[in-house]
Amino acid sequence: MSGILHHSRPGTDPESTRWHGKRYVALGSSFASGPAIAPREPGAPRLAGRSRNNYAHLVADAARLQLTDVTSSGATCEHILHEQQYGQPPQIRAVDADTDLVTLTIGGNDVGLTQYRVAHRLPLPLRLIPPIARLGDETAVNHRLHTIEQSLTEVLNTISRRAPRARVLVVNYLSLLGPVSEEDRPVDRNYHQFAESLAAHTASAAARAGAELIDARTPSLDHPPGSAGAWTSGGYIPLPGRQNPGAPFHPTAAGMAGVADLILDRLATLPPIEPQTAAES
Repeated sequence: MSGILHHSRPGTDPESTRWHGKRYVALGSSFASGPAIAPREPGAPRLAGRSRNNYAHLVADAARLQLTDVTSSGATCEHILHEQQYGQPPQIRAVDADTDLVTLTIGGNDVGLTQYRVAHRLPLPLRLIPPIARLGDETAVNHRLHTIEQSLTEVLNTISRRAPRARVLVVNYLSLLGPVSEEDRPVDRNYHQFAESLAAHTASAAARAGAELIDARTPSLDHPPGSAGAWTSGGYIPLPGRQNPGAPFHPTAAGMAGVADLILDRLATLPPIEPQTAAES
């Protein structure tokens, strides 16, 4: 890895130790939780798909952070702020005034980004079933994209109110495709357009809220499914007893390591915000 891991004498360089022991809360959906990446986090709801090797755990282990990971597959902005999921309370409850670092990956399920990709990989008879047809409806995805920035901004503003001295890193979504190509099918072009729009709205919301953007999407374009060290998986049928790199159409272990590197690089240049003393305030 890069960033803080590259200091030659850990424990003697202040930059390599300044995050040690700080409280870190990871929020987000499956692109943060890491479904089907072994091993599963003990005690986490199985449907949450929370991996012990997702990017939050890799960052926490490398930077020696105190991690609270509440990421969960299928999560939306409502699950961050208001709704229970798989018996878990809204994720925001893990964030409080003592939190030093928050990472957030959310919005993909709100707009149906991965669902759109999955729906169009199914056989035609299945795509005609009304619930699946709705997942593959371009107009519906575009409509949801129009409101996602407002939802993301609300999440980020709530995090800031609950943890006013936390560094907030917004990690956008890894791509399920490589760079745009002239050979792309219409559905691939639509996916690229939707993914780029979500990334733009995410960046805008982060800027408005004063959060840091970790652009994982751009480097992921060079590590598409099927490539050596792919950061995301393509479509496949999970078989019992088979070791898989990650859930279909989701990050792989290599992708999680890549995102962790990006975060660690940023933390190497970003000091924690220390509490003010009475004299300073």
